[in-house]
Formats: sequence, C-alpha cells, structure tokens
Amino acid sequence: MNITILGTGYVGLVTGACLADLGNNIVCIDSNLKKINHLKNLKIPFYEPGLEEIILRNVKSSRISFSSSYKKISSSELIFLCIDTPRGPNGKPNLSNLYSAIDDIGSNLTSSAIVVLKSTVPLGTNKKVLQRLEKILRNDEKNFTVEVCANPEFLKEGSAVTDFLRPERIVIGADSNDVFQIMRSLYKPLNRKSNKIIEMSVESAELTKYASNAFLATKISFINQIARIAEISEANIHDIRRGIGSDSRIGKDFLYAGLGYGGSCFPKDIKALIETGKSFGLDSSLLQAVEQINSSMTRHLEKKVKNFYKSSLKNKTIMVWGLSFKPNTDDTRDSVAIKFINNISTKVKCLYVFDPVVEKIPDSIQNKKNIFCLKHKYQKISECDALIICTEWKEFWNPDIDFIAKLNDKVIFDGRNILDYELMESYGIKYFGIGVGRS
Repeated sequence: MNITILGTGYVGLVTGACLADLGNNIVCIDSNLKKINHLKNLKIPFYEPGLEEIILRNVKSSRISFSSSYKKISSSELIFLCIDTPRGPNGKPNLSNLYSAIDDIGSNLTSSAIVVLKSTVPLGTNKKVLQRLEKILRNDEKNFTVEVCANPEFLKEGSAVTDFLRPERIVIGADSNDVFQIMRSLYKPLNRKSNKIIEMSVESAELTKYASNAFLATKISFINQIARIAEISEANIHDIRRGIGSDSRIGKDFLYAGLGYGGSCFPKDIKALIETGKSFGLDSSLLQAVEQINSSMTRHLEKKVKNFYKSSLKNKTIMVWGLSFKPNTDDTRDSVAIKFINNISTKVKCLYVFDPVVEKIPDSIQNKKNIFCLKHKYQKISECDALIICTEWKEFWNPDIDFIAKLNDKVIFDGRNILDYELMESYGIKYFGIGVGRS
C-alpha cells in the first residue's frame, strides 16, 4: 500500500519504519524541517532499540522516505495521524497540532483516502476529525469521500519495534466494513498465528487506549501504596509482590514499587481521563488518587534522604543514576528522575548524574549550577557521599561493590528496588529502598 505517516516522533517513526518493513511504500511527513533533514541524512532523532537498522534497510530499498511537504499525501490510500497531543494547562489534551494537520490533509487530498488516528485523543475526536475533513472537501468542491479509523498505538518506549511487529492486540475502531477490510489487509502479516485484531466502534477504540494506560498506572500506584504500608510494618514488598502477582487474576507486571510512573503517556492520559470523567459529571476520585500517590513518591524518597542525614544536606555531594523516565530510551519527558533531581538539587552542595543514553542535562534542569553530567557511572564516586538510583537500567542492577564502597557515607537510596539489600548491607553499605531494606 501507499501510506503517509504524519509526525515523526516515537509513534510515527516506529509505525512508518515497521510498515515499510512489511513491504509498504511509506512517506513520513513532519513540519519540523530540522528533523526531516536529519532523517534524510539517516540521523535518528531519539534512541529506540532496533529502529535505526529498520530505517537504514528500508531507505536502501526505497520503501521509506521523508518530507516536509503535505503534497506527498495525494497518492496515499492510508494517512496515519501520529501527531503529538500534549497536555494543555487545563489537563485536557491540546489538539491544535492535530487539527492543523487535518486542515493540511483536507487541502492536499486529491482522491478518496482513509485517515487513521494513531494519536491518543479524547472521546469523540475521530468524529470531529471526520466532520472537519468533510467540511473542507465540501468547501473546496472535491467530489470524493474520506473515512476515519481509530487505531490506537500500544507501543512501549524501549521495546516499540518489538511491540509493533509482535503485537498483543491490534485495536481497530471504524464505522465501515470497507475500512475494517483494508485495515485487516494491512495488518495481515502480523496476524497470522492468531487473530489479534479487535474490531469495535471508534468511541470504544478511543476509550480503550485511555483505559489501558489508566489501569497500568493504577497498578503502579497501588503497589507503591502497599510499599508505604510495608515500610511501617517491616514487611518486604518483594515478597508481597510475588505473593499477589502469582494470582493469575492480578498478574506480575506493573507491580514494582519505586519512584512511580512518568513519560509522555501515563501522566497525560490519566489527567485526560480525569477531565473526561468530569465533563460527564462522573466521580474521578479513583484516578485522582492514582495521580496523587504517584506524585508523592519522589517526595517520599527525598524524605528518606533527609531522615538519614537528619541535619542539613547543604554540604553533601550526591551521585544520581538515571535521567530517562524508564530504561532503553533517552526520553526524559515527565521523568520522575528529573523531578527528583530538580527538587533535591536545591538542598545539596553538588549533584553528579549519569544515564547510559541521555548524554546531556535536560533543558528542564539545565539552569541548575550544581548539577554535572558524567560519562561513566563510577566517575567522581569517591567524591560523593551517597548514591541514589532513579532509573532501572540493567547496568545498574549489579554494580561493582568495590566502587560503591568508595561512597563517603556508604549509603544507597534505591528508588527502583533493583539492588539486593541484604548483599549491600553485608558489605557495610546502608540500603534504603521503597518498601524494602531500612525505613
């Protein structure tokens, strides 16, 4: 198929690259000329395992190209909208970029097409998009039709390529059998072993995406609340996690206590779903509690640091491991690691930070004069009083204890519960986790 992808962020670029790898002809369009020029020069704008290899292979095979011109959509059968819908000041998604792209689509279409919304959008957005497109076509006296399809993405940063090529489910929301048929044909290569396609209305598809993220965020806040109780009662959250996670009705995933969730999806989608509930006059107290618990976890870890030192931290030098909101990505958007660093930097003498992929201090904390980015995780460790772990990168799971022992105060605050606290304590290193170790 001839397919246009609008937007070259995580979702757009992964979607375009993977669809090209399935044999389709892909044009990726973005209004950001700098980003498009980088892509034309095969410079990938973010870190995502496996993505660069797929793009290089399909550029070489002429199955994927990059442009800033909307005129390229004229020959497309499918137009995928992968436009960012950031959280607005009122908590609702800002759809201005999405609607701007819709206007450009309507102005440049020359024949019938299906517009597929990958972007996470509030209930009713697909219908509004269709109405907007139909109005443009009428005003321009274009005698052909467009249809809209909701096809939400379920890609996890750090494993997005695998998630696309080996999906657990493919949700398709449409009001037309023709649209369902075309989307089945598109995803047929990913649907051979078992039927992963779930067909539904566009409204159901819109809400499915929000409900999925909200449920996962709820599991994270739930286990963090239990971890707080575990600390007070001297229970061990690792044992509790295994005990409840063994129940197939609950499952083992997303039951890891720590600093909480971050990134570009969970915080935004929880807030959007709260606002949706309010718009219908519904009680959103459950989701509000999820949000509140998550927001409290960085303060909880900071309190552990303050309680340990008792006196002021102003003469302390701290090492922090992790800047990205999760492992295997360089994305620091809504990162709880950044939130924690930003707060504690005002109370300490100096912060040394290290992340395996994030190579420079993000803009949000760049103006802090006492934060320095390191090239190696053990660099400067002998000058530091304590180590704080904020992101669970695999290379942090089994640190060299000889280096850790060089910490002046021989203390670790593990915001991700990845270290063996009994092992650390056996080496004389004081260990504070979330719901485990010292309280």
